[in-house]
Amino acid sequence: MIIEELNQELRETVKKFSKEKDLDVIFKEKDIEFEISDDINRAHFSSSTPLKLAKFFKTNPVELAKNISEKINHKAISKSSVEGAGFINIFINQRHISDEVKKVLKYDKEWGKKNLKKGKVLVEFVSSNPTGPLHIGHARGAVLGNIISNLLSNEGYEVTKEYYVNDAGRQINILALSVLLETFPNKINREGLYLGNYIKDLAKKFVKSKLVYFVNEPEKILSSDTEEKIDQLITYYKEGSPKTWKQIKDFSVKEMIVLIKADLLKMEIIHDNWFYESSLGSVEKKSSSLAKALDIIVKSKNTLEKDGAIWFQGTKFGDDKNRVLLRANKEPTYYLTDVGYHKNKIDRNFDHYINIFGADHHGYVARLTSAFNLIKKSNQDIEHILYQLVNLYEGGRKSTMSTRRGKFLSLADLLNEFNSDLIKFFFLEKKYDHEIDFDTMLAKENSKNNPYFYTMYAYVRCCSILEKRKPNLNKNLDTNELLKNYELLSKIINFPFYLEKFTLERSPHSLVHFTKEVAANYHSFYEQNPVITDNQEESNARLLITKATSIVLKNSFKIIGVTPLEKM
Repeated sequence: MIIEELNQELRETVKKFSKEKDLDVIFKEKDIEFEISDDINRAHFSSSTPLKLAKFFKTNPVELAKNISEKINHKAISKSSVEGAGFINIFINQRHISDEVKKVLKYDKEWGKKNLKKGKVLVEFVSSNPTGPLHIGHARGAVLGNIISNLLSNEGYEVTKEYYVNDAGRQINILALSVLLETFPNKINREGLYLGNYIKDLAKKFVKSKLVYFVNEPEKILSSDTEEKIDQLITYYKEGSPKTWKQIKDFSVKEMIVLIKADLLKMEIIHDNWFYESSLGSVEKKSSSLAKALDIIVKSKNTLEKDGAIWFQGTKFGDDKNRVLLRANKEPTYYLTDVGYHKNKIDRNFDHYINIFGADHHGYVARLTSAFNLIKKSNQDIEHILYQLVNLYEGGRKSTMSTRRGKFLSLADLLNEFNSDLIKFFFLEKKYDHEIDFDTMLAKENSKNNPYFYTMYAYVRCCSILEKRKPNLNKNLDTNELLKNYELLSKIINFPFYLEKFTLERSPHSLVHFTKEVAANYHSFYEQNPVITDNQEESNARLLITKATSIVLKNSFKIIGVTPLEKM
């Protein structure tokens, strides 16, 4: 890739110049590099290295820029100059542009992909409690986790995509109670329980499963407090009808997982591993992840006992307060369960762990990181990515959602109206820390305002032309055509660089914007330049541009998780 070659040339030049000046200075690579110019009329590539290194060489940036610029002698450079406060600006020649574009065709599906092994990464995403269907908020997390995993894989990381299934705890009990009360005749008020048609569907399926054992309605007066009443009902059925309770609980979780997997499959998002909370074991069993995590923290002497409970002194490691690990009754807290899960992750020997959570999980970051950093291995680190909400607008009006009340737009509902590829484009248009306004009217438009349609249409145009004629690399082409359309070609030949940048920055939205820019450049090129003409060299150059554009768009679509369409 041309920018890598230019950076290598620049670094060697700086080293030689430092030797000439008898200076022994260790530089950071990021201080010695070229950047892709935003203004191709000023330069193809530009470097601010002289501004960063001037004080080391005890000279002013302009003089340093002139000295470095004179010594750079890469065969691709057609012109170099020193501009402004000490920037080195360069242009590359037509022949090298031609060689770089031909390289795109040579690598084809592999263009932009790194084949180096960079380590193992575990990406946990979605991990929605199996208490209801996935809604559009979960869908954003699914799309985000999938593209980040694809970007990392593209850069050479061995990536495992994981879904953490919370199949234990109070919310699962509430799910079981919701289904149970829908299954058997009763006059119990359902306030605070899970509602919605999916609960009724689960009850009907449970009846058909022929696992049903009749249960009685409690005769004693229940609390007027909603949450306390729910806990009383859970205890009543759990202790009074243990067999039916276990069956309906296991059945409900299993069916919800089937439903969740089906929705994700429609989005073409597949997790490599489904990890169940119940597999973490109990604190009493020494070989369990829960027991191991607790043992390490206790032995590290970072715990204290208070009122019979064991607390982790997380404030020593960046948390805002100390937290209970084990209650006085020897029951693990939700926090210990999370720490135990991360202990299990650590024992599976990944180098890097990425947790993708909704913004409402911001409190988890410090508490998980503090424990993780205590129990991790030396080569391991953790990263959290928090994404904001999705606001649904229908006819200009914002919809409100609530899972417990059964008022939400499920992912299945969304997929019934829009194809998954369109959803991915819309959900990735903004950076994950910004809220998304999903406008159903805009999503139905076949116009340049619809990012999915506009970008895909550029690819369809390329395919339509290439179906008639393809570029011939064995024949001459008009290199002036390549130079004239360098704004588009700059993105194409620097595609691997952009992908690496988007991966390091964790900015998948940038890839969507990149594809939109490539599409816009190609639409403009197409409207101004008939691709197939009587002039063979001109036509061959334009066909080369068209083919290279199609490759970059197709490879971008693959990472985004979108199926390229040859016709619309």
